[in-house]
Amino acid sequence: MLPVIAILVMLGILSLIIIVHEFGHYLVARLFGFQTPVFGFGLPFLEGVPLVGKHWVIGHRWGTEFRVHALLMGGYVAIPELGDESSLQEELGGIALKPFRKFPIWQRVCVASAGVAFNIISAYLLMLVMFFTLGQPIQPTVVHSLIKDNPIAMNAGVKAGDQLYAIAGQKVLSPDDAVRILGGHKAQEIQLELVRNGERKEISLVTNARGKVGMALVSRGKAKWEPVEGDFFRVAGLAMARLWTLTVNMVEAIGQLFSGIFSGGGGEKGPALGLQDLHGVFAVIKIGADIAQQDWTQLFIFTIMISMDIAIINIMPFPVLDGWHVLCFLLEKLRGKPLPEKPNAEIMKWGVITLLVLMVLVTVNDVSAWLQGKLNFKLDRDEKTKQSTPSGKQSSDVPAGTAVPESADSRKSDGASGDNPAAEANPAGQTAKSESSASEPTADSKPAAAGSAGVPTAPESSPPNQQPEVTPPTDGK
Repeated sequence: MLPVIAILVMLGILSLIIIVHEFGHYLVARLFGFQTPVFGFGLPFLEGVPLVGKHWVIGHRWGTEFRVHALLMGGYVAIPELGDESSLQEELGGIALKPFRKFPIWQRVCVASAGVAFNIISAYLLMLVMFFTLGQPIQPTVVHSLIKDNPIAMNAGVKAGDQLYAIAGQKVLSPDDAVRILGGHKAQEIQLELVRNGERKEISLVTNARGKVGMALVSRGKAKWEPVEGDFFRVAGLAMARLWTLTVNMVEAIGQLFSGIFSGGGGEKGPALGLQDLHGVFAVIKIGADIAQQDWTQLFIFTIMISMDIAIINIMPFPVLDGWHVLCFLLEKLRGKPLPEKPNAEIMKWGVITLLVLMVLVTVNDVSAWLQGKLNFKLDRDEKTKQSTPSGKQSSDVPAGTAVPESADSRKSDGASGDNPAAEANPAGQTAKSESSASEPTADSKPAAAGSAGVPTAPESSPPNQQPEVTPPTDGK
């Protein structure tokens, strides 16, 4: 795939994800009878500023004016009745408004959370399509290192570099899968099936009381697609389980990101992530385009990750995000009356300002990383790893996945931060898309847009076979 085409493909994917999110708000709002005067592609924060503040009207339908903004870094739906009647204006963005209607809190919660719901549903449907058409992408699970404080595996003869093929007769699909299997055999004797230098080996050992044996595992090597067998309901269940695992990993690593930002230091888990690790839409496009050029099938997982990232970030109760609106509505239900208008407007204003600052920050980080080559994704064709087939025979050479930055392995003791055919294992490496829910260009205006897809804010995204070091080896006791 040509680079220009790959970039256009990624732009199309990002645009589609944003449209899905905003369409969720729009559809549920329309079903309940909310006004939706404006549906915008792009962000309206700099209205009036030459070039970046322009917008073009592309049509009117169903009481909505559809606009395209020059600042194409997200999208929004203006839904004034999510706000408070006291701050409602006669028009919004030049569109005359109908008389204000006070909708039940449960309907407002549904509208505010609909974008997140649509992102989750679309991610699951895409996972389901992937399972039925291509199968599930599997990477070899390799012992990265052994934990000296828990030398069970070391004493049993396990060595760094061993490929973990099966545990207790169950095939290992990922480092997380290994953690799950080991955790189900606490203080029990089990058989490990390993591949070492192309040869199959079996090692017996006894896990400790927590189901740990002292191995730091990593997904390494080229992802391969394996058919998912079973009827529709089994495949649907496996797709749901895979999406759940991916989501949990992403939440954990996003937590590591925030922990690193606010703690300002590393520790036992290695170097902490910081503001310099926040990246946005340009990083997503660059890495996604590289993936598209080398293995377009991995765009399935990459797209799922971005969609779930949007859902996770937006449900956070941070001003201007969807989660903030949901929190305000729930507090209104508990108090029996809306939150005070002035403090809430001030919080929203600073939320918008924070979003704009983040937009600048992630753009600077993206450009800097791009110029330094840190966003390049390329399989290292010189470094190769011998893989083994189930029969124990050596298969053809499989390129080991390497990329910039150098710390490209996400590791975890007796497990990993995910089953990573497409950087799933590095949830924080996913590009989290922040969405502002301000109504109009002014930061303190109240009529709310139910989530305007804004700036991705997360550590460097991880394509297939590449994982920034988010969860380094820890004590596997």
